[in-house]
Amino acid sequence: MTFIGYCACCILRPLLWLRYRITVRGLAQVRRRGTRGVLFLPNHPALIDPVIITTLLFPSFQVRPLAFEEQISRPVLGWLCRCIGTIAMPDMLHAGKRFKEIVGLAFAAIIEALRKGQNVVLYPAGRIYRGRFENLRNTRAVSAILQACPDARIVLVRTTGLWGSSFGWASGRAPDMDAALKKVFRALPANGIFFSPRRPVRIEFMEPDDFPRSADRRTINRYLEAFYNAGSPPNTYVPYTWWEGGCVRELPEPASPDE
Repeated sequence: MTFIGYCACCILRPLLWLRYRITVRGLAQVRRRGTRGVLFLPNHPALIDPVIITTLLFPSFQVRPLAFEEQISRPVLGWLCRCIGTIAMPDMLHAGKRFKEIVGLAFAAIIEALRKGQNVVLYPAGRIYRGRFENLRNTRAVSAILQACPDARIVLVRTTGLWGSSFGWASGRAPDMDAALKKVFRALPANGIFFSPRRPVRIEFMEPDDFPRSADRRTINRYLEAFYNAGSPPNTYVPYTWWEGGCVRELPEPASPDE
Protein backbone atom coordinates (compact mmCIF):
# COMPACT_ATOMS: atom_id res chain seq x y z
CA MET A 1 0.00 0.00 0.00
CA THR A 2 2.85 2.38 0.81
CA PHE A 3 4.31 1.70 -2.62
CA ILE A 4 1.00 2.66 -4.22
CA GLY A 5 1.05 5.87 -2.16
CA TYR A 6 4.51 6.71 -3.50
CA CYS A 7 3.34 6.05 -7.06
CA ALA A 8 0.26 8.23 -6.57
CA CYS A 9 2.44 11.11 -5.35
CA CYS A 10 4.73 10.72 -8.38
CA ILE A 11 1.70 11.01 -10.66
CA LEU A 12 -0.04 13.84 -8.82
CA ARG A 13 2.96 16.14 -8.39
CA PRO A 14 3.44 16.92 -12.10
CA LEU A 15 -0.32 17.27 -12.54
CA LEU A 16 -0.44 19.83 -9.73
CA TRP A 17 2.54 21.62 -11.31
CA LEU A 18 0.45 22.28 -14.42
CA ARG A 19 -1.82 24.64 -12.44
CA TYR A 20 0.15 25.62 -9.31
CA ARG A 21 3.57 27.16 -8.72
CA ILE A 22 4.23 25.72 -5.27
CA THR A 23 6.88 27.11 -2.94
CA VAL A 24 7.73 25.08 0.18
CA ARG A 25 9.48 26.42 3.27
CA GLY A 26 10.48 24.75 6.51
CA LEU A 27 9.82 21.12 5.57
CA ALA A 28 13.50 20.17 5.49
CA GLN A 29 13.95 21.43 9.07
CA VAL A 30 10.99 19.35 10.25
CA ARG A 31 12.38 16.29 8.49
CA ARG A 32 15.77 16.70 10.16
CA ARG A 33 14.13 16.48 13.59
CA GLY A 34 12.69 13.07 12.76
CA THR A 35 9.86 11.54 10.79
CA ARG A 36 7.78 9.78 13.45
CA GLY A 37 4.90 10.72 15.74
CA VAL A 38 4.06 14.05 14.08
CA LEU A 39 0.65 15.71 14.18
CA PHE A 40 0.53 18.07 11.19
CA LEU A 41 -2.01 20.86 11.61
CA PRO A 42 -2.74 22.71 8.33
CA ASN A 43 -5.20 25.46 7.57
CA HIS A 44 -7.80 24.60 4.94
CA PRO A 45 -8.44 27.33 2.32
CA ALA A 46 -9.76 25.02 -0.45
CA LEU A 47 -10.59 21.44 -1.37
CA ILE A 48 -7.32 21.05 -3.27
CA ASP A 49 -4.86 21.85 -0.46
CA PRO A 50 -5.12 18.37 1.17
CA VAL A 51 -3.94 16.87 -2.13
CA ILE A 52 -0.99 19.28 -2.25
CA ILE A 53 -0.07 18.69 1.40
CA THR A 54 -0.29 14.92 1.11
CA THR A 55 1.91 14.75 -1.99
CA LEU A 56 4.52 16.85 -0.16
CA LEU A 57 4.47 14.82 3.05
CA PHE A 58 3.83 11.23 2.06
CA PRO A 59 7.25 10.34 0.61
CA SER A 60 9.07 11.17 3.86
CA PHE A 61 6.36 10.84 6.52
CA GLN A 62 3.80 8.35 5.10
CA VAL A 63 1.14 10.56 6.65
CA ARG A 64 -2.40 9.43 7.39
CA PRO A 65 -4.71 12.33 6.49
CA LEU A 66 -8.10 12.90 8.05
CA ALA A 67 -10.83 13.45 5.45
CA PHE A 68 -14.60 13.61 5.22
CA GLU A 69 -16.23 10.50 3.77
CA GLU A 70 -18.15 12.61 1.25
CA GLN A 71 -14.94 14.00 -0.27
CA ILE A 72 -13.24 10.59 -0.60
CA SER A 73 -16.25 8.63 -1.82
CA ARG A 74 -15.31 8.91 -5.51
CA PRO A 75 -14.07 5.57 -6.89
CA VAL A 76 -10.47 6.44 -7.83
CA LEU A 77 -9.90 9.01 -5.08
CA GLY A 78 -11.42 6.69 -2.48
CA TRP A 79 -9.14 3.85 -3.53
CA LEU A 80 -6.05 6.07 -3.30
CA CYS A 81 -7.14 7.35 0.11
CA ARG A 82 -7.50 3.81 1.40
CA CYS A 83 -4.05 2.97 0.05
CA ILE A 84 -2.40 5.71 2.10
CA GLY A 85 -4.41 4.94 5.25
CA THR A 86 -6.74 7.94 5.25
CA ILE A 87 -8.85 8.21 8.39
CA ALA A 88 -12.44 8.86 7.32
CA MET A 89 -14.71 11.27 9.17
CA PRO A 90 -18.49 11.19 8.73
CA ASP A 91 -20.59 14.01 7.41
CA MET A 92 -22.89 15.17 10.20
CA LEU A 93 -25.93 15.23 7.90
CA HIS A 94 -25.43 11.67 6.69
CA ALA A 95 -24.18 10.01 9.88
CA GLY A 96 -27.35 10.88 11.81
CA LYS A 97 -27.52 9.48 15.32
CA ARG A 98 -24.23 7.62 14.91
CA PHE A 99 -22.24 10.82 14.30
CA LYS A 100 -20.68 11.02 17.78
CA GLU A 101 -19.92 7.31 17.77
CA ILE A 102 -18.17 7.41 14.39
CA VAL A 103 -16.26 10.58 15.26
CA GLY A 104 -15.12 8.87 18.46
CA LEU A 105 -13.79 5.95 16.43
CA ALA A 106 -11.94 8.30 14.09
CA PHE A 107 -10.29 10.12 16.99
CA ALA A 108 -9.37 6.81 18.59
CA ALA A 109 -7.64 5.89 15.30
CA ILE A 110 -5.69 9.19 15.35
CA ILE A 111 -4.57 8.66 18.94
CA GLU A 112 -3.54 5.06 18.26
CA ALA A 113 -1.59 6.12 15.16
CA LEU A 114 0.33 8.82 17.04
CA ARG A 115 1.13 6.46 19.90
CA LYS A 116 2.56 4.01 17.37
CA GLY A 117 4.81 6.75 15.98
CA GLN A 118 2.77 7.24 12.81
CA ASN A 119 2.12 10.68 11.36
CA VAL A 120 -1.33 12.25 11.02
CA VAL A 121 -2.66 15.28 9.10
CA LEU A 122 -5.55 16.92 10.96
CA TYR A 123 -7.39 20.06 9.83
CA PRO A 124 -8.31 21.85 13.09
CA ALA A 125 -11.19 23.81 11.55
CA GLY A 126 -12.88 20.67 10.25
CA ARG A 127 -14.02 22.52 7.13
CA ILE A 128 -12.67 24.74 4.35
CA TYR A 129 -12.54 28.54 4.64
CA ARG A 130 -15.80 30.44 4.44
CA GLY A 131 -13.96 33.76 4.26
CA ARG A 132 -10.48 35.15 3.77
CA PHE A 133 -9.32 34.10 7.23
CA GLU A 134 -9.30 30.78 9.04
CA ASN A 135 -11.89 30.66 11.82
CA LEU A 136 -11.62 27.70 14.20
CA ARG A 137 -14.67 28.80 16.19
CA ASN A 138 -14.78 26.59 19.30
CA THR A 139 -13.45 23.37 17.80
CA ARG A 140 -11.87 20.97 20.26
CA ALA A 141 -10.08 18.42 18.10
CA VAL A 142 -6.50 19.57 18.76
CA SER A 143 -6.89 20.01 22.51
CA ALA A 144 -8.63 16.61 22.82
CA ILE A 145 -5.87 14.81 20.94
CA LEU A 146 -3.12 16.52 22.94
CA GLN A 147 -4.77 15.47 26.18
CA ALA A 148 -4.46 11.87 25.03
CA CYS A 149 -1.04 12.29 23.32
CA PRO A 150 0.76 15.09 25.23
CA ASP A 151 4.16 14.19 23.74
CA ALA A 152 3.11 14.24 20.08
CA ARG A 153 5.18 16.51 17.89
CA ILE A 154 3.17 19.48 16.61
CA VAL A 155 3.93 20.89 13.16
CA LEU A 156 1.86 23.80 11.87
CA VAL A 157 1.27 24.12 8.12
CA ARG A 158 0.20 27.39 6.53
CA THR A 159 -1.05 27.38 2.92
CA THR A 160 -1.49 30.74 1.24
CA GLY A 161 -2.51 31.61 -2.31
CA LEU A 162 -5.60 29.42 -2.69
CA TRP A 163 -8.23 31.94 -1.56
CA GLY A 164 -9.92 32.70 -4.87
CA SER A 165 -9.46 29.20 -6.28
CA SER A 166 -12.48 27.47 -7.82
CA PHE A 167 -11.89 24.76 -5.20
CA GLY A 168 -12.93 27.17 -2.43
CA TRP A 169 -15.77 29.39 -1.20
CA ALA A 170 -14.36 32.68 -2.55
CA SER A 171 -17.15 32.87 -5.14
CA GLY A 172 -19.69 32.90 -2.31
CA ARG A 173 -20.91 29.43 -3.29
CA ALA A 174 -19.96 25.96 -2.10
CA PRO A 175 -17.20 24.55 -4.33
CA ASP A 176 -17.86 21.60 -6.61
CA MET A 177 -14.78 19.38 -6.80
CA ASP A 178 -15.81 17.67 -10.03
CA ALA A 179 -16.68 20.95 -11.77
CA ALA A 180 -13.42 22.58 -10.65
CA LEU A 181 -11.35 19.66 -11.96
CA LYS A 182 -13.15 19.74 -15.29
CA LYS A 183 -12.47 23.47 -15.59
CA VAL A 184 -8.74 22.92 -15.07
CA PHE A 185 -8.40 19.95 -17.42
CA ARG A 186 -10.47 21.57 -20.19
CA ALA A 187 -8.10 24.54 -20.20
CA LEU A 188 -4.92 22.44 -20.44
CA PRO A 189 -5.18 21.46 -24.16
CA ALA A 190 -6.04 25.03 -25.12
CA ASN A 191 -2.89 26.19 -23.34
CA GLY A 192 -0.65 23.62 -24.99
CA ILE A 193 -0.54 21.68 -21.69
CA PHE A 194 2.65 23.25 -20.36
CA PHE A 195 1.83 26.93 -20.90
CA SER A 196 -1.14 27.28 -18.57
CA PRO A 197 -1.10 30.21 -16.15
CA ARG A 198 -0.13 28.90 -12.72
CA ARG A 199 -1.48 30.00 -9.37
CA PRO A 200 1.33 30.78 -6.88
CA VAL A 201 0.90 28.79 -3.67
CA ARG A 202 3.17 28.95 -0.63
CA ILE A 203 3.33 26.10 1.92
CA GLU A 204 5.11 26.89 5.19
CA PHE A 205 5.95 24.32 7.88
CA MET A 206 6.81 25.34 11.43
CA GLU A 207 7.41 23.25 14.55
CA PRO A 208 6.95 25.85 17.30
CA ASP A 209 8.62 25.45 20.68
CA ASP A 210 6.04 27.69 22.36
CA PHE A 211 2.90 25.86 21.24
CA PRO A 212 0.42 25.98 24.17
CA ARG A 213 -0.14 22.21 24.19
CA SER A 214 -1.39 22.10 27.78
CA ALA A 215 -3.71 25.11 27.44
CA ASP A 216 -7.48 25.10 27.00
CA ARG A 217 -9.00 24.77 23.53
CA ARG A 218 -9.75 28.48 23.18
CA THR A 219 -6.10 29.41 23.77
CA ILE A 220 -4.92 26.72 21.36
CA ASN A 221 -7.39 27.82 18.68
CA ARG A 222 -6.43 31.48 18.93
CA TYR A 223 -2.74 30.52 18.65
CA LEU A 224 -3.46 28.51 15.51
CA GLU A 225 -5.56 31.29 13.96
CA ALA A 226 -2.77 33.83 14.54
CA PHE A 227 -0.37 31.57 12.65
CA TYR A 228 -2.74 30.67 9.81
CA ASN A 229 -3.96 34.23 9.18
CA ALA A 230 -0.58 35.99 9.17
CA GLY A 231 -0.12 37.65 5.79
CA SER A 232 -3.34 36.19 4.40
CA PRO A 233 -3.70 37.30 0.75
CA PRO A 234 -6.98 38.67 -0.64
CA ASN A 235 -9.45 36.94 -2.94
CA THR A 236 -7.33 36.51 -6.08
CA TYR A 237 -8.30 35.35 -9.56
CA VAL A 238 -5.63 33.61 -11.63
CA PRO A 239 -6.56 33.10 -15.31
CA TYR A 240 -6.99 29.64 -16.77
CA THR A 241 -5.86 30.45 -20.31
CA TRP A 242 -2.77 32.16 -21.67
CA TRP A 243 -4.75 34.58 -23.87
CA GLU A 244 -6.13 36.22 -20.73
CA GLY A 245 -2.59 37.46 -20.29
CA GLY A 246 -1.11 38.04 -16.88
CA CYS A 247 -4.33 39.50 -15.54
CA VAL A 248 -4.10 38.14 -12.01
CA ARG A 249 -6.48 40.37 -10.11
CA GLU A 250 -8.07 40.86 -6.74
CA LEU A 251 -11.79 40.20 -6.44
CA PRO A 252 -14.31 41.46 -3.88
CA GLU A 253 -14.68 39.36 -0.78
CA PRO A 254 -17.90 37.31 -0.82
CA ALA A 255 -20.63 37.73 1.76
CA SER A 256 -20.26 35.16 4.53
CA PRO A 257 -22.46 32.14 3.76
CA ASP A 258 -25.03 31.01 6.26
CA GLU A 259 -23.63 28.63 8.82
